Amino acid sequence: MSKQFVRDAMHVGVISCPSETLVADALALIKSYRIHAVVVTDGPGHLAGILSQTDLLKAWQDGASYDQVMHGPVSQIMTRSVITCMPDMELDRAIRLLNRNHVHRLVVVEERNDGRVWPTGILSMSDIVRHIDEQAK
Repeated sequence: MSKQFVRDAMHVGVISCPSETLVADALALIKSYRIHAVVVTDGPGHLAGILSQTDLLKAWQDGASYDQVMHGPVSQIMTRSVITCMPDMELDRAIRLLNRNHVHRLVVVEERNDGRVWPTGILSMSDIVRHIDEQAK
C-alpha cells in the first residue's frame, strides 16, 4: 500500500465561529451540523481554539451555572492549545498524534505568510477509519 496522507482522509472545510460567539450559538452549530466540536477563530480567521462537548461539560462541572456558560463567549471555555496537523503529514503519524494526545480530532491547518495558522479541515478518528475501510475494499 502506498503512503497515505492526512489530505487523503481529512474532511475539507471547517465549521467555525469567532471567539466572541456566545456559547449558546456555538452549541446550536454543533447540534445543527451533528458534530462534536466547532473550530474557534480570531481576527480574519486564524485558529484561536476549539470548543468541544468536553469543554462544555468541564465548564458545568467546574461549578458555573448552565446560564453563565451559555451566555458567555466561547473564548472563556474553549481549548486554546489545539493539536493540529498539515495536509501533507503522513496518516500514520497523524494517528500517533491523536493517540499520544488523547484527542478525537486534529484541526488541519496551513500556515500563511503572516506566520499564523488557518484551519482548512478536520481529521477525526471516524475519518481515518472510513478512509482505511474504503482503501481495503
